[in-house]
Order: sequence, then C-alpha cells, then structure tokens
Amino acid sequence: MMQSRIYLNVPSENQLDYRIKLLANADTMGYNRGSGDDGSGCYNLTYEQTRNWYKNWLSDPKKYYAYLVRKEDEVPVGEVNIHYDEKYLMHMVGIIIEAHYRGNGYAEEGLRLLAEKAFYNMGLDRIADTFLAERIEAEKVFRRVGFVRLSDELLVLTKDDYESTRGGE
Repeated sequence: MMQSRIYLNVPSENQLDYRIKLLANADTMGYNRGSGDDGSGCYNLTYEQTRNWYKNWLSDPKKYYAYLVRKEDEVPVGEVNIHYDEKYLMHMVGIIIEAHYRGNGYAEEGLRLLAEKAFYNMGLDRIADTFLAERIEAEKVFRRVGFVRLSDELLVLTKDDYESTRGGE
C-alpha cells in the first residue's frame, strides 16, 4: 500500500468547529438526503450540542472518532468513526469527505486507516457500513478496501478480507 497522504486525528474538545461546519454543509451532506434537521441531510448543531455529543462518544470504548487530516498542510478533509450497532450486532463505520475534496482518493485512504484502527488497535474482527448499492462511487471505494455487500443495505469487511487487499504487507 502506498504512503497515505492523510492521517487520523482525534480532535480535542475545543477543536469541534470543523465537525459543525462539515455536518452543516449541503454539498457535503447531500448523499444523506432524507435525514438531518430538515431532510436535506445536514445537521445544524450548536457548539454545546457538539461538545455534549463528543463527551458521550469519547467516553464509550466501543466508539472511535477522528478527523482525516491532510499531511501536506494539516487541513482536515473529512471525518471517520466506528461505533457498535445493536441492530446489526457489529461495529459500524462512518466516513464523510468534505465535498470539495472528493475525487482525490481520500475516502479510500481514510477507510484503510479506519480499518487499521479497528483491526489492530481496537481488536475487532469485522466492521460494516450501511448504504444502498445505488451509491455507486461509494460502493467502488468500499470494495477496493475489501468490503463485501451482504444485503441490499449492508457491506462488511473482515480482518482477513482486509489483509488480502493489502498485498500481504
């Protein structure tokens, strides 16, 4: 695998402005239409709401959250997370790449970094995400990382499948 151009950075409690901006951006959150504050996919959160979410999220060992930060200039390009889902009885991942950074390979790099975190730091043996197959570009990225679609909405990546996409590194 080539050297990543981004890294994971868990923000401090006073570095949450980027998350607020990211989730409120209509271009970035358009993939999420039907949810959000008004159905646009956006979430217009106050700093207090975001700080409360952050404290709750980081206090749970089954969860992980980080910004994806570009190494060359220390600019965040998106965010990733891992959380346990009671419905699926497994850890789910989330990734958002800011709209104007899409198409640069950051999603695949971010998913690989997140898989590394899940499998080698959190000790998980599989991770998953849910989205419909009509999100063709997202599907391609997840498949390149090794995810396999198990149903109309569920994609799963096992540690073994992930390791097979790394070329034996």
